[in-house]
Amino acid sequence: MKAYVVTLAFVNGLPDQEVSAAQKAFLDKLYGEGALIASGPFNDGAGGMALLRFDSLEQAREIYRESPIVRSGHVTFELREWNVLIGSIQR
Repeated sequence: MKAYVVTLAFVNGLPDQEVSAAQKAFLDKLYGEGALIASGPFNDGAGGMALLRFDSLEQAREIYRESPIVRSGHVTFELREWNVLIGSIQR
């Protein structure tokens, strides 16, 4: 599996509780499946980031497009492959 970093930037205000709860459920599911290593917001409130593990960039992009926060239009996201030089993406 390859490592990917997704960065999110708020463009349409903060999401409401319904979107936030759906996003948490989405991330919990990815974590349970082993596809999500870690995620969280930036301290400045402008967005957040997640470290993912998938077989391909297209697979990661396709799944993250279905993220409730992305679908709601509250964020834009950028997904990039990340070469881990030190450490491990295994959990």
